[in-house]
Amino acid sequence: MAVVVIAEKPSVAEDIAKVLGVTKKTETHWESDDLIITWAVGHLLELKTPEEYDERLKDWRKSIELLPFIPEQFELKPNSGRGSNRKQLTAIKKLISSKSCIEIVNACDAAREGELIFRRIIEFSKSKVPMTRMWLQSMTPDSIMKAYQGRQDSSDFTMLRDAAVSRAEADWIIGMNGSRIASTYLRTGRNDGTSMSLGRVQTATLALIVDKELEILGHKAEPFWEVEVDFKSGNSEWSARWERRDNVEDKDNPLTKAHRITKQNEKEAIEKMLGSQSEFLTNQTHRDSKENPPLNYDLTSLQREANSMWSWTSKRTLSVAQQLYDTHKLTTYPRTDSRYLPEDMIETIGKTIAQLGAQEKLQPHSQRLKENGLQNVSRNFNDSKVSDHYAIIPTGKLPQGNLTGDAAKLYELICRQFLASFHPVAIWDVQTRTTTKENHDFVKEVRVLREAGWREVKPKSNSIPEKWNELPSNPAPTEALDHRFKEELTKPTNRLKEAKLLSLMEHAGRTIDDEAMAEAMKGKGLGTPATRADTIEKLIARNFIQRARSGSLRATPGGIKLIELLRAIPVEWITSPELTGDMEAKLSS
Repeated sequence: MAVVVIAEKPSVAEDIAKVLGVTKKTETHWESDDLIITWAVGHLLELKTPEEYDERLKDWRKSIELLPFIPEQFELKPNSGRGSNRKQLTAIKKLISSKSCIEIVNACDAAREGELIFRRIIEFSKSKVPMTRMWLQSMTPDSIMKAYQGRQDSSDFTMLRDAAVSRAEADWIIGMNGSRIASTYLRTGRNDGTSMSLGRVQTATLALIVDKELEILGHKAEPFWEVEVDFKSGNSEWSARWERRDNVEDKDNPLTKAHRITKQNEKEAIEKMLGSQSEFLTNQTHRDSKENPPLNYDLTSLQREANSMWSWTSKRTLSVAQQLYDTHKLTTYPRTDSRYLPEDMIETIGKTIAQLGAQEKLQPHSQRLKENGLQNVSRNFNDSKVSDHYAIIPTGKLPQGNLTGDAAKLYELICRQFLASFHPVAIWDVQTRTTTKENHDFVKEVRVLREAGWREVKPKSNSIPEKWNELPSNPAPTEALDHRFKEELTKPTNRLKEAKLLSLMEHAGRTIDDEAMAEAMKGKGLGTPATRADTIEKLIARNFIQRARSGSLRATPGGIKLIELLRAIPVEWITSPELTGDMEAKLSS
């Protein structure tokens, strides 16, 4: 009699086998007298295409009147793109259909997609054997053993399976029907290399990029002036920019920014003032600005930061994070949407922090926490904000000599974020100099780190100029050394980079900077952390968008055409980030 464990990847199966003491390996599985550990290779099965249900649907143009097509019962088939893995599917089916199999253990990734991979294999094999679930959050030996010994009945994960199946079937219905309609009616006579394809998440994401592109293309450049003056007082020198007093800014009108001069008479008044004999007087104020320590990463925030720091694509970050989890066992499960930790981990975190101190770069920060204690405990540990997975953190295992390049960079970033999250706030001294003459103000602000707090771990430079010395008095008589009027034109906003696009996808098209509001939007975005990178890559592969050398994303003519035609038909609902985000929230609830 044997228990059969199904992992999602060969490498995970090997790790489980080592921990559970299973040493004999065959071409398709590891085995002992009472335990067999086999593996899928991602999705071994997929839903059949429409023409496999009804031959009339083979000809897309002639079968339009049969749409929308929704099967009475969805059916599975071996994945057409994975012919070499059919042998593995056959082997798994044979293992779990054997009379000696008394339990099937799901050890696929602890998420909706992992649940779908496993349940499709069970459905395809028509197995009736009792099933349990290993919920793997980390790939350390202790975590693997804990997950195996604490495996739960599969019925506890029925809702997760239902959400996975519902999402897959909803995407099939929209994608299969929509793509046929798009290919039939939305093509022009010109072949622009664009593959017409619609999808619930894909098309709404494309709409975000298209709207930004249309905003840029429709921008009308408007002229304005700026004036900057070089000042000296005592042994201090700095440059400051003219700013309008009591300015009221309209965020939709860039010309209303306080430093932009749009009227000739206002420019002439400033020129006259600068040429007059009256003196400048500078007043300096100080205020404290608190910068809260960061939360630990979820996948999306990790992808955003890696894109901002190193211009990494979302796919590259996910691949490296998966490698740190699967291969090196250095970090926890990466495909998470939570930035918090479960409360029962409080005691183990101290051990992890101590272990990180064995690394030279991290030793001072680990030691500081051991001496001063952990800050932000009630914020970082919050069961109500941990769903299937907790935040991405180090496991405490030390890197071996083979950790180089991308893996080393991302690992250090995750470690520093983890250590920083338990440090105090950073406090900046914001120094503002306002130099005034005849009711005109010239303003310069610098930020000086007064209490480093968590910025010891993730440093950020002061913005203080080289000759920014103490003023001889406050207020202080000031001399203007030189001034420059610059004539400029308003520029369109920048194209989206992946960091910004990921943020918009996470919040269903909304720009949200407030951390509390962003947390309230969890689960209501486009796709999931695990699927957003693939969505972007699919849009590029289908020539709906292109990635520039700068890393920004632009919509192609084909992408713009698709969105504009969908809105004109109108079936604009499929382009709506809010509606698609609401569907995702229902699947997650």
